[in-house]
Amino acid sequence: MRRALALVLACCCVLAPVALGAPASRPPDGARVASAVPVTPATETTSYLRISPDVLDTAAYRGTTIDVSGTIALGTQQLDGRFRQERLRQRLSSTESVAARHEQIEATAVRIDERIAALRARQVTTITAYNNGSLSGQAFLRDLARIGAAAGRLETAVEQLQRRADSVPRSTINGTSVTNWAQNRQFELAPFGGPVRDRIAAALRGENTVPVDTDVPSGVARVGPTREERLDPLWVYAETTAEGVVLATVDDGQYYREAYLPGERNATAGRVANNTEVRNRRAMLYPWAENNSGSKGQRNVQQVGISRFRFSHDHGRLTAYLDHNSGQVFAEHQRKTLMRLPTAAPVTTTAGNRRLVVNRTHPTGPLEVFVTTESGNPLDGTVTVDNRTVGDTGPDGRLWTVAPRGNVTVTARVNGSTMRIETSATVAANRTALAAPASP
Repeated sequence: MRRALALVLACCCVLAPVALGAPASRPPDGARVASAVPVTPATETTSYLRISPDVLDTAAYRGTTIDVSGTIALGTQQLDGRFRQERLRQRLSSTESVAARHEQIEATAVRIDERIAALRARQVTTITAYNNGSLSGQAFLRDLARIGAAAGRLETAVEQLQRRADSVPRSTINGTSVTNWAQNRQFELAPFGGPVRDRIAAALRGENTVPVDTDVPSGVARVGPTREERLDPLWVYAETTAEGVVLATVDDGQYYREAYLPGERNATAGRVANNTEVRNRRAMLYPWAENNSGSKGQRNVQQVGISRFRFSHDHGRLTAYLDHNSGQVFAEHQRKTLMRLPTAAPVTTTAGNRRLVVNRTHPTGPLEVFVTTESGNPLDGTVTVDNRTVGDTGPDGRLWTVAPRGNVTVTARVNGSTMRIETSATVAANRTALAAPASP
């Protein structure tokens, strides 16, 4: 019902996403390209794949919300994917000759490979256009969501081809088993999707709502499931390199982060040659996850030279992809539950009888803002990070957002009173216990 109502409103009036932030300056020609090894934060939680300052191109907050053209494009791509799958099923079902079925399987595999190559080129084109300013932040997030959706449909097409081929005796693709071929393609496609792109797609469809405030235009509140809710932008902190991207957001009590740095597949580092070396490399890159995960999984695909790690831990879940030739992680997906996260020692300031508390983790990581009276009663205030409004603390006085890299200025405005904290998002001191509600 929520989606239907949102789409009805969208057909009448598109709420354009908001873009905030300026691109970071690019490194000079010839600048050293540094390795982007996952960094272990000072707080006791998982490491994260970080863009090296040497290759950082842009860093900015971007907002996205309901978008008719984006929603229609996603729906059209889904229909196109279903049509291709049904056409493959009909072709194989109508052909009795085993040799002819082998030819159809091989031809379909070639088309899938061509579409994967096109998807890879499309992402590079999208990032390049965004970096040089010819693509807006709104369009950038929308295109990334569409690329993620296209990758998901290609994964489904790969699975469908594998299932169809299982019924054809002695099926192979390019001389390898269909199972191996399918697994290779799935590993190649996985980095083009991610939890943040999923949330962007949901926002494009109008599935994110927050409590209404007084300055909302008349009628917008009716988009939500009740009159007390309205659509609001999903804020995404985005960093890019020439071909790579890191996205992070907070939504519904969860922190989502995804990174894809294809340049790490061409980096010169230590090659991993066998399963033991891969496992040792995993433990070195993600020490906290290695030692604190309730379940761990690893899968190696030698043909494409990729290993996938999966960790399930008390804070959430992490998936990472390691290139065997470079020994580097080039893609990573993370989800964490905010109230379970440890944070560094809080930074605090007061003004009158009001107090502002900032709890940090790491750059591009979760950042908690807590506003109270001196006696500890929560206050609803508007929060800005580096002069970018990122939301309100609400009735519990709390707001989680994403920290930019480097120094950060957090400002809270409550009933005309302003409090400001200037600090670094990079912290050196731990508070190792699980995060408890901050107290004044």
